[in-house]
Amino acid sequence: MAAEAAGRRALRVFRSRSQGRVHGGRIPRRAPRGRLRADRPAHARRLRHAVGGRDRRPRRRLAPPLRAAQPLEARRRARAPRGVHRLPRRRAAPAVNICLVNEYFPPFAPGGAEWSLEALARGLAVRGHRVTVVTPNWGAAQRAESGGVRIVRFPFPKKLQPGRQPAPPRWLANPLFYAWAALAVLRVARRERADVIHAQNKHSLIPATLAGWLLGVPVFLTIRDGSIINAAPVCLHHDDRMPPDCSVRKLWRECSEEYFTLYVKNPRRKLRSKLAFLYFWLDARVKQRFLRRVDGVIGVSQGILDIYRRSGLLEGVRRVQAIYNVPPAAAPPSPGEVEALRDRLGLGGRRIVLYVGKFSPGKGTADLTAAAGEVARAFPDVLFVFVGEGELDASDPHVRRLGPLPNRDVLALYPVADVVVVPSVIPDALSRVILEAMAAGRPVVATRVGGTPELVIDRQTGILVERRAPAELARAIATLLADDGLRASVGAGARRHVTERLSADTSVERLLTAYASALGR
Repeated sequence: MAAEAAGRRALRVFRSRSQGRVHGGRIPRRAPRGRLRADRPAHARRLRHAVGGRDRRPRRRLAPPLRAAQPLEARRRARAPRGVHRLPRRRAAPAVNICLVNEYFPPFAPGGAEWSLEALARGLAVRGHRVTVVTPNWGAAQRAESGGVRIVRFPFPKKLQPGRQPAPPRWLANPLFYAWAALAVLRVARRERADVIHAQNKHSLIPATLAGWLLGVPVFLTIRDGSIINAAPVCLHHDDRMPPDCSVRKLWRECSEEYFTLYVKNPRRKLRSKLAFLYFWLDARVKQRFLRRVDGVIGVSQGILDIYRRSGLLEGVRRVQAIYNVPPAAAPPSPGEVEALRDRLGLGGRRIVLYVGKFSPGKGTADLTAAAGEVARAFPDVLFVFVGEGELDASDPHVRRLGPLPNRDVLALYPVADVVVVPSVIPDALSRVILEAMAAGRPVVATRVGGTPELVIDRQTGILVERRAPAELARAIATLLADDGLRASVGAGARRHVTERLSADTSVERLLTAYASALGR
């Protein structure tokens, strides 16, 4: 019995110690939930509070210390105190590694496409994206960086002088160039970890597409003319659509003959040129196959995209969008600089009508020289200034040929002009000359072809005329020369149109949206 009593007492002691404290040999009763036992020592209550017991006393929450006023962005980044609503944090769009491919890049710029490409590349780089331009080395440094844009020029045997001189087409439209350029684009795009490869012209389409396929990278193409439709699109001299019976037989019998009449003056070159036409026709057919397999097509105007749509070449392309070229961002010269340039060129106080571009039938220079005589009869002090190269009839005393000029001199020449004329016969996708003239606040007289009506709004930013109409062209030029108020208002409207609707921000943002769609972002 004594042993049993001792065992029961030991069990009670063990249980009491596990619950806290022995009170006179009796096991204490558990306090009701939510109440503190009055007979529990303070250290036991603190211990139970520390381990998360039920009889925990509510804490006194201390107010956060006062802080000095901080800028909004600093407060966004700072961690807010517990219990205080945190300001939303703005997430920046991820940067894109972009590889731009073109057969030319300044200082080698046969046309306006190269200057548009340079402006686009700078606009992308300014927004924090990694931009690399891949182009043949026509005679410059192999690697360079300008305005945040990396320029990689791959080795090429043909060399050119900086300026507007193009290479003969046989150097670019051949399988050897496509294979060599594709290897160069592949190496650069892999090293730079490109997210997008963007071909900027027709001869860059095949190399960019091959590299994109091998790397699994989206490929875009910018359409700037109609040469992928046909090697000799003389049919576009008459209408902004290709004929339904376009074939190699029609090319050999009709189109080539009209082309020779307009462009080839040496009859000995006729047979050789015809054979070349067959080769370029085949080259265009190969490019059409690649065109249908790119991830996106960017047209520099809706007009050029409509021509391709009517030809059936955009069927199956998932992303087709019109994005205008980036206008020049150069500051206009001061009035003193304009007068100094007038004196240097010997223009004096004469009325200046300016033409910039190639002298060829497709550009309508013959129509402009024919209109010059009629305008000169009404305005004896008028002077038609032609900047460019090619064959031009400059026998009229009111016509002056300046020849090719560097791009910076051309930009400085626009403010000197009273009127800028773009009399194109073949549809211009989007004339760089019109963009530059409008950015300089000059009224433009242009033909109603291609993407020109998207820039020139009749009587607001310029005057539109029909192509191959020298008399109508002369009347439009005379209208602007005779009315100083109209000329000033149209010039101001042109500059406002470029600033508000054709800004670099708009073009770059739309292009980045197209990239994001292809990347699934």
